[in-house]
Parts: sequence; structure tokens; C-alpha cells
Amino acid sequence: MAGDDTVGLVLAGGGARGAYEAGAVSVLLPHLEARGERPRLLVGTSVGAMTAVYLASVGHLDAEDAVSGLLERWRQVGKGEVIRSIIRRGGPSTVLRYGGEVLGVPGMRLLGLLDPAPLEGTLDNWVDWRALHRNVRSGTVDALAVVTTSVASARSTVFVEGRTRKELFSSYGIDYEPVRIANVHVRASAAIPTFFPAVRIDSPARARGWYFDGGTRLNTPIKPVLDLDADRLVLLATDSIERSRVAPADEPEDAPDFSEGAVELLQATLVDPLMHDVRMLGKINLLAVDGGGSSGVDRYQEARGKRPYRPIPYMFVAPSSRGALGRCATEVFRDRYGGLKGLRSPDFALLTRLLGGAGHSHGELLSYLFFEREFVDSLIEMGRSDATSWLERVDGPEAPWYLDPVDLLLGGTE
Repeated sequence: MAGDDTVGLVLAGGGARGAYEAGAVSVLLPHLEARGERPRLLVGTSVGAMTAVYLASVGHLDAEDAVSGLLERWRQVGKGEVIRSIIRRGGPSTVLRYGGEVLGVPGMRLLGLLDPAPLEGTLDNWVDWRALHRNVRSGTVDALAVVTTSVASARSTVFVEGRTRKELFSSYGIDYEPVRIANVHVRASAAIPTFFPAVRIDSPARARGWYFDGGTRLNTPIKPVLDLDADRLVLLATDSIERSRVAPADEPEDAPDFSEGAVELLQATLVDPLMHDVRMLGKINLLAVDGGGSSGVDRYQEARGKRPYRPIPYMFVAPSSRGALGRCATEVFRDRYGGLKGLRSPDFALLTRLLGGAGHSHGELLSYLFFEREFVDSLIEMGRSDATSWLERVDGPEAPWYLDPVDLLLGGTE
């Protein structure tokens, strides 16, 4: 690799699923540092923003120490560090407010099913904000970006530390704002609609307003890191790139319920766009290699104010099978809280009732909110295993970097 290549790390959303990404990072970061390729451009969406700001704050540490601290923090995150008790803080009132809003009762508004008030303190315990700003200022971290969704404009807003306004630009569907990344930006990025209320950001004044989870409108998750001039990408996903196929005989007879609809919504906003981008990246790499220097391609990019297409080597770590994290959540929940064991945590019992559904859809929804030590440990190990598999699978002179469409390597289908 050229010594001045900038490696970008893209961390997607997914609530408690972020433990899987932490596991993958714990393998990849030391490996890349040993090659002189440690990511210095960090882009996070939703819970990925939490991991991104932590990594920026420990950018001055060696990779082994940095990832050790990351795993320690994830293993300490319980439900109480992310959301308030559902029962003690308004389980019945939540149901009443939900019913009141559905019926149009004046003054009865449900801002979110869950109250993420503890997250603010958890973030401050996770991150040394002064060290973060110092690492960006010194160039140890090239740039840090947190992706949100503006309620007012319905556009993605990327808050960036490490770039001036002149170095940033607005592109189709995305606005960039230079800031000192703070606690509030991360909480806004993690505010999954319906589950959590929107978060108010007051600075800078031009971006003042309410924000939701960054994955809500970002149809091209890798675009921000490319706009920030990454030359190589490390991409982490929390579901497999393979497409699930249902035989006609397996088609359910009953109409889909709330949980199945919610899973489809989360899949469409937090998972599918990244899968599309990974596939598209491989195709663009082929175009750049085969058509590099083509005057027509270069003119097209120039007309859009973009750099010419160029090959972008990448790494992509994701679960090996569709729904693996949801199945893991179901297994851990049954083991820990099934039957009378649910008395251990009435909150989790009530949460599963609120989520509704059964089987696949229930496990998928639960996996976003199941901040339980045993589940976190399982996801960390899954992430470590899948990251190791990528390093072992890719060979050739560019290994562990890959250029071709990912389906050629992983055997997926388009």
C-alpha cells in the first residue's frame, strides 16, 4: 500500500448489535496497525458512532490497548446504561400514551417507546472528549464523522471534526457540518425512530434542530467516508450479505404483525443500504480498473465535482448467515429469561411483550435492544470469528484488501 493512503473505518448502526462490530474491530485494528494501515478516518452511524468516538479518543494508544478498552466498555454496558427501567419509569404510562396518540387524545404524545436518558452519562464514561479533540487536532485521527438525520430537512447531516467548512461540501441528500464532536451528536445519531425520541442539537446555529438515527435517510452509507477522501475502506455489517429466500410452501398464512413490519423497516434503513453499497463498490472498482483514464468516465465525474473513479480496496466483515444475531438473541433470552426465569428481569419480560411477535422477527427486534452481558459476549466472539475468517479467506498480493465484487468471494447472490 502507498504510505500516504488514508484508511477509513465505517461503523454502521444496530443498537446492541454494536457488540458484534466491537468484536470485529478487536481483530482487525491490531492486524492493520502491524501493517502500517490503522484506520485514521472514522465514520459512525447510530451505535457505530459510539464506537467511532471511543476509537478516536484512544487513537494515541497502540491498537491492542485501544481494543482492550473497547471490549471492556461493551462488556460493562447493561440495559440500565442505555435505557431507563420500563416498569419503574412508566411502563403503564407508555401504553396509555401510545393508545392516546393512536386515538388522537390531546396532550398525549409518545415521543419514543423507550427512554434513553442514561446514555448521556454512559457516553461520558466511555469517552475522554479532550483526548478525542487532541487526537484530531494533532492528526493522529485524520477525521471523525457522526451521521444523523435531520427531522426538518429529511436529509442526512454528517457532523465532522477534522475538516474546515471549505474542505466540506453538500452533496445529493447529505449535508456536512464541521463541529467539535460532542455527546449530543452521538446520541442524536443513535436515536432510532419509534424506539427512541429525537435529540435536539443547538450548535452550530445553522444546523440547529431535531435529529434521528443516521441510518434513517442515508441510502449510501459509504458515501461520507469516500467524500472525506478515504483510499481504503474497512466495512462492518451486522447481518449477512446473502439474501434470504422463502419457498412458497414456507410463506406464512397469517398477515404480518407489528414485529415483522418493524423488522422490515429496520432492515431497510440500517442493513440493506450498506449491502447495496458493498456490492456497488465492487462494480465501481471493476469500472475503475477497466475504464481508468477513460475520458467519458472522467468527464462525468468532473461534471459532478468529483474525483475520477479509482479502485478502492476494501475489507468487509459480516455474519455468515442471515438472521444469525437474531437467533443468538432468541437463544440467550430463552436461556436467561424463559418461563419463570423472566422474574429475574421484569423489564426484559415486558420489553419482549411490547415487541410482540415470535420466532425470527421477535429475535431480530430483540437483538437491537438486548443489552445483556451474555448476549454481548456472544456477539463479540461472533465478530472476532468473522473478522478472522475474512483475514484467512482473502489471498493474493493485496490481501487482506479486496477489489472485486464481494459476492465473488463470499458466494452471495444478487
